[in-house]
Amino acid sequence: MTDFEEYREEMVADIQETVTRANCQPVIFAGTGLSIRYFGAPSWDGLLETLVEDCNGIEQKYGFYRQTRDPPEVGQFLAEQYAESAWSDYGEYDEEDDESELVGWNENIFDHENDRDVFLKAKIADHIREKTPEMVGDLDEETVHEKISLDVALREIELLQEIQPHAVITTNYDRFFEAIFNEEVTDDNLLDDDRVGSAGFDRDGEVDPEEIPSYRVVVGEQVLRTRYRNIGEILHIHGSVSDPRSLVLTEEDYHEFNNRRRYLSSKMLTYFAEHPLLIVGYRPDDTNVQQVLTWADEVLSDDQTITEDIYFLQWDEAAEDRDEYPREHDIKLDDGGHLRVKSIVANDFDWVFEAFAEGDELAVDPRYLRSLLAQTYDVVSSMSSGGEVVDVQRLEDVATNQGELRTVLGYLGDDVDGVPPVEFDHTIPPEKAAERIGFDHYTPLNQNIIAQIEEETGVDIRAFNNRYHINLEGGGNPRRYSEEAIELFRRVKNGEDYSLDISDERIPD
Repeated sequence: MTDFEEYREEMVADIQETVTRANCQPVIFAGTGLSIRYFGAPSWDGLLETLVEDCNGIEQKYGFYRQTRDPPEVGQFLAEQYAESAWSDYGEYDEEDDESELVGWNENIFDHENDRDVFLKAKIADHIREKTPEMVGDLDEETVHEKISLDVALREIELLQEIQPHAVITTNYDRFFEAIFNEEVTDDNLLDDDRVGSAGFDRDGEVDPEEIPSYRVVVGEQVLRTRYRNIGEILHIHGSVSDPRSLVLTEEDYHEFNNRRRYLSSKMLTYFAEHPLLIVGYRPDDTNVQQVLTWADEVLSDDQTITEDIYFLQWDEAAEDRDEYPREHDIKLDDGGHLRVKSIVANDFDWVFEAFAEGDELAVDPRYLRSLLAQTYDVVSSMSSGGEVVDVQRLEDVATNQGELRTVLGYLGDDVDGVPPVEFDHTIPPEKAAERIGFDHYTPLNQNIIAQIEEETGVDIRAFNNRYHINLEGGGNPRRYSEEAIELFRRVKNGEDYSLDISDERIPD
């Protein structure tokens, strides 16, 4: 076995142990490197160089400006140049022409209320949209990186999908992650600005499962306005070509982004504290990596020098021929400090993605988990005293007791922590419940069965909501019983032994 093979086995075991211990899906922080690898997206410098070449009135080569400016400063310079060029050419446009077709914008780009950088950002959006495949199946040998084959790219993408990440955080402008995790790029995947935090249901509260994307796309400032943490999101923290105004590009954009930093970091902290993190598609000295790890460092204790759950993956064409394989990588932070993360080097990513996908697969599509979270939040937060009733005690039990939550969700697996594999399903009205156990009317059910249970156990199961009975009459809903209640009633009627599976804390005084 070669040194690399030993290293790979060690790292695979380490990743699998981390994912298993975390007992949750990883978060992926992905950069332009992946887009360059799979469909030939431009690098940061490559994009700016193209913009310099395409702008009328710029005579110098890109290197001339880059020697004395960092990329955001070049972006600021180009924003002004593109604005000057657009306005100088405006007189050549016929007012009846479709300006959106001429300048790559979906409205009147020459509106005086627009920022001057809209011309540059519209150009960038058009350029990247043109290069980005709408579906993974659109990839071909001509567009994947010259160092890999199309088969390798497709295999890696398939394994990336199998990770089922809790979230994908990216600074990329392109929408290729939407093609990976939602199967195609479509504006239907975008978060509705009018309902930031919603899960794809309409204003009447109805859900069409086919119209809910597996991963909801959240762009730019929308990240700050989501009302709660969701599963299954692609977070474009530097904006997306779906909304050119959102692009963090110029010096002014970065200044504004940094002003919002503490709000954004508070959104990210939960991800880093609770989920394994895979960083891929960036260089170690990338300012975006330094920034996101500065956020991660905030959740570490003072005596921690390395976080066990953060992995930094780098591509190295000669990975198999290296003399040594450092297991850790020291990365400089924004605040001047350093953070050591676990280091992975590889000339292909399939074994890395496969190791991260080895955790327990989500039994439910992320779209339905996200919809459940969103609808629960909206329903409960909108409840009022005007006719809708919330069983507050039940809500508190579900929120604080995993067993109660398993029951509500209809957990049908093995007995876990004393929680039986039953389905919480109160669908049986009193008349049907009486009929199921051989009575013609619900009165004998109340007088002969439920009264006996109360006399023998001291518990009136109709006095509160529980696994056997629920009453939401205040909301216009009648009393209902569960299948467990039917079995309980049968046992009492037949004189068999029985017991109530209700914790003492749930029984009211």
